[in-house]
Amino acid sequence: MERISFSPGEFAALFGKSQTWGYRQIYAGKVKAITEYGRIQIPASEVERILSTAGRYEGMPKKKPKSKAELELIKPELQSAWQVFVQGKRRGAQPDVAKVVEMPAHSVNAREAALRRLARGKK
Repeated sequence: MERISFSPGEFAALFGKSQTWGYRQIYAGKVKAITEYGRIQIPASEVERILSTAGRYEGMPKKKPKSKAELELIKPELQSAWQVFVQGKRRGAQPDVAKVVEMPAHSVNAREAALRRLARGKK
C-alpha cells in the first residue's frame, strides 16, 4: 500500500533534512498540511508537487577574472592599504581602518591621496 500522508519528521527525512526543517516549511506556508484530528500530516500530493517543481542545480556562477587594466587601476590602492596595515603592525597597534576605507576607488590620483594620508598619520 502506498503512503497517502507523512508526518513533518517523515516529510523532512524524505529530503534529508531535520524534523525542525519540516515544521518550518509548514509554518512558512511553503507546504500545505492537514491539521484535522489532532495531528499534522502532509499529503503525498504535496511531496509530488515539490519534487515536480524542483530544478537542476547548476552550481555557483563563475566570476569573471579581472583584466590587466582593472588590476593596474586598483594596484595603488592595494599597495597603500597594505602599507597602512604593515605600519600599524610595526607600531604594535591595529591599522586605522578609516584610512583604508576613505581611499577614493579607481582614482587616477589614488596613489598621491594615499601617500598624503600616510604622511598626515606620521607625527
